[in-house]
Amino acid sequence: MSKRFVRLLALGLVLAAVLSSCMFGRPEDEKGEENPKLVVKETEGQAAEPAVPAEDQTSQAAEETEYISIPVSEFKRYADDSSSLWEFVQRFFSDVIVYKDALGSYQYEPINRDLPQSDYDFDNLVNVKPGSKELEYQVDGKTVSIKGIDVSKYQGDIDWAKVAADGVKFAFIRLGYRGYGSGNMVLDEKFEENIKGANENGVQVGVYFVTQAITAEEGAEEAAFVLENIAPYRVTWPIVLDMEETSGSDPRTGSMTPTERTDACIAFCEKIKEAGHTPMLYSHVRWFIEELELERLTDYDKWFAQYFNRPFFPYAFQVWQYTSTGKVDGIKGNVDLNISFKDYSQKVNANGN
Repeated sequence: MSKRFVRLLALGLVLAAVLSSCMFGRPEDEKGEENPKLVVKETEGQAAEPAVPAEDQTSQAAEETEYISIPVSEFKRYADDSSSLWEFVQRFFSDVIVYKDALGSYQYEPINRDLPQSDYDFDNLVNVKPGSKELEYQVDGKTVSIKGIDVSKYQGDIDWAKVAADGVKFAFIRLGYRGYGSGNMVLDEKFEENIKGANENGVQVGVYFVTQAITAEEGAEEAAFVLENIAPYRVTWPIVLDMEETSGSDPRTGSMTPTERTDACIAFCEKIKEAGHTPMLYSHVRWFIEELELERLTDYDKWFAQYFNRPFFPYAFQVWQYTSTGKVDGIKGNVDLNISFKDYSQKVNANGN
């Protein structure tokens, strides 16, 4: 076991214990005394450091255990601002990406500084109104992000006039998907209704397709299916390849390698680009890191899904999906909310739309 792994594991256990203490009160031993394994002390004007019981000092020296020094006020702020233990742990690392693998175990992936990096300052995130999940990104008091949603048949009938009046500027509309068992491509049953409604009410449109392509040829086939079905409509925002885990026990993509997945992505994106549209890739942190060869996909914009209060993804992305339980006038129930850091609305596509 490497020293780095030991240090990370130790930190994870310390953070879990402290967060549990913050939320549920300090643990007590059988004698009713405070558990001596973790005590945080604070010296005025200095960072707080965990005190090490005498009986543990010898073993600590042997293992060269590292500690993170942080003011108690900052530590508490991290806890208050975090939506989960996962998000809380990430706040202590700037050189690694913390994520859960397919089995639910935490992984610590070193950041690849050779990839294009994100430069957003998420101290600039602002809640639009108290009690609302809606966020904006502001610089010098001015909102520079663009409000968007993504929808499919699961949102039912949508009143697009009300959606537009609620300040929604763009919508990613599900065009369809490829079946994870059959491999057949299917049009979303609300696609035409949704894209017509958005076009007629001035909401900028992008579309997304949920892939199950297993070859580059199938990736290009999915792009052709999308292009055929958007031909009658105005689509100025990106055309997105949506990559997600499937609920099936034996999906046709289950044994694919990252190289094969990346080949299929590139085939889709290049065909979309050839048609004069902007290709984009949608997924979450684990998928981008484990299932793809990200260094081969730097030419394409990214739509990143992470339901943290303060996202962490060090690589360049243009759209952030930050909640699946948003509320928008004109839509019954929950809807995904997004903010875009890039304005695609001025792009004129090859077909003149």
